[in-house]
Amino acid sequence: MSTAEAVEQRALAASDETGSPFSLRIRFTRLQLVMILLVVSAISWRRGVYYSGGADAVVVAKAMLTVIALGLAFTLPKPDRRWSQVEVTPVLGMLGYLAIAVISALLISDETVASMILVIRLIMLAAALVLVARARPWREVVNAMLVAMLVVGAFASITGIGTLASGRLEGGIPPVGPNQICLMFSLPALAVAHRCIFRSATALDVLALPLLLGLVWATGSRTGLAALVLGMAIMVVIAPRISVPVFTAAVLSIPAVAAVVGLTSVMEEFVGRGDTASLLTLNSRTVAWSAAIDYPDNLLERLIGGGLALRQIPVSAMYRDTQILDSTWVSAYLQVGLLGTLALVAAIVTTLVASRRCTRPTRAFFVAAIVMLALVSILESGLFDTSVSFIVFFTTTLAIYAHPKRRQMA
Repeated sequence: MSTAEAVEQRALAASDETGSPFSLRIRFTRLQLVMILLVVSAISWRRGVYYSGGADAVVVAKAMLTVIALGLAFTLPKPDRRWSQVEVTPVLGMLGYLAIAVISALLISDETVASMILVIRLIMLAAALVLVARARPWREVVNAMLVAMLVVGAFASITGIGTLASGRLEGGIPPVGPNQICLMFSLPALAVAHRCIFRSATALDVLALPLLLGLVWATGSRTGLAALVLGMAIMVVIAPRISVPVFTAAVLSIPAVAAVVGLTSVMEEFVGRGDTASLLTLNSRTVAWSAAIDYPDNLLERLIGGGLALRQIPVSAMYRDTQILDSTWVSAYLQVGLLGTLALVAAIVTTLVASRRCTRPTRAFFVAAIVMLALVSILESGLFDTSVSFIVFFTTTLAIYAHPKRRQMA
């Protein structure tokens, strides 16, 4: 690393001690293009369709985008960065999870080819993120990820604005579900809130935060909204001091929220979605979770699962005999067994522990983001799959281990 770059890095590290290193500023760079391609390749292009083998136009197109992103990541300029500068802990954790997935695909899965293809896709996605983390400073990588989520989420929302008539904002092109749209707006909203809490906000940030919160609300994702509020609360708790504007806004929001809840039906309609859909959703999930406990046929399947292609299981319920898995933890138990589930738990716990050595402002955002993902993962699958959730989690993990203060204290 050159002297000028070293000085710049020290200056940025010093600013991390009190301010926010996160920004939603769009930069037309190769790194930004890589992140946008990865996000586009990871989101759903078809609603309610899960890969079970074979190849069609959508499968091939998403694979090509991942390959292009991987190639661009490999060609990113590397200013005297070596592989020794990339921490092996998150990579080893990922390899352990993938090893279990490969073994389960070969020994147990009824769809071996499909499971292996899903493993390869996940390897390619993780490899691209590792190459990016090696080539560029962690701030640039995380900010590029946030901008990519915002850009893709905004485009999908604009093209799907008509879905608001049904009560929930969904994507148009591609037809992204409301929960995924919520996630793609939640992380940028968390970053803007972080800038406000740690006294780095601009006038544009102050205007953007309520807009992003409104978009999250429009998706109707109750778990996503609750996770975002919890994430913001975590950042407030970790912050050493709260600025007067933020404190004032928090105090004024209490009676405002109380008035909305007590005097209007807005919150009731949001929570219940105006009908019995919430009860039906909860019922379908509990039926699937109960069936998942008894699904493995033997001890080996309980230990290593049935492969990543296992996306639905037979159930005994009214009007249906199969149920899609919609929880990361239930999916992990069935796909990679108890060993894979323990690997996932270990990845989250070790990442949270490692974040303790980051500067306080940076730690606040990373902990909030991981807790958000963990909460959402209870009711949604994808934390360790080719998804935006995985991109956020693995990028955050790589950034935590690449943080300069952590490296100095290690």
